[in-house]
Parts: sequence; C-alpha cells; structure tokens
Amino acid sequence: MPRLLLLLAGLVLAACDTDGPGPAPGPTTFQGVEVEAEGDATLAVEGGALVVSGLGGTREGGFVVDGTPDRVDVQIDPLAVPAGTRFGVEVRDGDDVVTALYNEGVGDGRVDLRFDFPGLLGVTAAAVRYKFGGQVVFEARLGFEAGRARGQRRETSAGTGEGDTGSTHVIRDRGRYIVVSDSDGDGGRRAGGCAGFRMTPPPPFDVELDAPICADWVEVEPILTTQVPRGTIAVRGRGVGSFRVRELASQ
Repeated sequence: MPRLLLLLAGLVLAACDTDGPGPAPGPTTFQGVEVEAEGDATLAVEGGALVVSGLGGTREGGFVVDGTPDRVDVQIDPLAVPAGTRFGVEVRDGDDVVTALYNEGVGDGRVDLRFDFPGLLGVTAAAVRYKFGGQVVFEARLGFEAGRARGQRRETSAGTGEGDTGSTHVIRDRGRYIVVSDSDGDGGRRAGGCAGFRMTPPPPFDVELDAPICADWVEVEPILTTQVPRGTIAVRGRGVGSFRVRELASQ
C-alpha cells in the first residue's frame, strides 16, 4: 500500500478510537428544570422522560438539581429495589449531607427505608409518618444514639416494607428539610389490595402492631430548634441499572 494510503488509514483509525475520555457531560434541562449527572450516571431525554442510566452492578450516581430549592418533586416509573441496591434522595451542603432517605433492598421484594441526619445539625430525634390517601395512619418519634461525634451521620430506619417506589420528594418547611418516599399507588399491587407500601415500623413499634400498615407516603422530619442551611438536592441510585423520571418540579 502506498505510504499516503497508510497515513490516511492511520488517521481514520485514530478518529475511531474510543478508548480515550469523552467530553464531560453538561447540564440537561428537563421540564424546565436544569439537572446535571453525577457519579456513574448518564442522562438522556427520551420519549418525554428523563432517563438516568449507567447504574448497574456496584455503580452509583444520579442527578443533582440546579440551585438550592425549597421543594423538589420527582415522579418516576415504578422502580423495584432488589437486595443490595438502593434508591433515594439526599440534601447536601457542600460535601456534607444535610439529610437523606433511601430505599435499600433487603431481599424477598422488601426494602428498608434508611434515613440519617448529621450530628452537626443538632438533630436528636425525627418524626416518622406513614400516610395513605393523605391521612396519617402511623406516626412515631425516633431518637438517635447519644454521644456520637460531631458531624457523624446518624443513620436510623424508618421501617421495612414491600412495594415499588414511584417518587421521591424534598420539602423545606420552617427551616428544616423533610424527606419523603412514596409508592406509585396505582392500586392492588400488594397482597390484601394495598395500593402502595406494606410497611412494618421500626423497633420498638413493630411489636405493637398485628399486621403491616398500608401506606403510599412515608415522610421523615427532623426534630431540631435551629434552621439548617439551604442545600443542593440529588436523586441517586446504586445497582438499579436505570430509572425513568416522568415529572420533575423544583421551587
């Protein structure tokens, strides 16, 4: 082959080489809200939905909402969370997590709702509420361990349940962030006709009930006397493969 053709072939192969790093992903706008991928996630708008992918295996990531909003509502296609995976929402002040609520798969179609607040906020307890059809069906106050180091996260369970998550919310009210996980609630997916989560509250409240509670909305509110800093809000998953956002609103 003439030398010129060899040189051209080398240039074509170099142009097709995909081993090098690609361009850094930029912000994506979905339903008027600017979001940006983080972690291992990639974002694409397809068929009227925001598709968040790249989260198989041990890969983790999601998207962060632009600014420091007072409220973010994310509606997703119903998402199963198998054992060893997680999906949820967190609020951050810089690198510090202000509050978080995650559905963590524990097997047999069940999830443990884990939440935490950093000790630096002075949170000593949290109110957990299960709601169904907008009405409170269970409410409890959960304390945290005393004497934890300042700034250390204080993870506690809000209960274990069966059901697919369909949405997550963050609500800033009176200077604190309330975090929410809710079911899609399309009806009759659970045994006994429960259109939502079948929840078992955390100890010691689990021993007080004869049967699981049907709920379509689980919220956690910190008990504290000071305001927490405004934070950025991120929706994240680990090991879930991908999820589709149907609606996104930020205020």
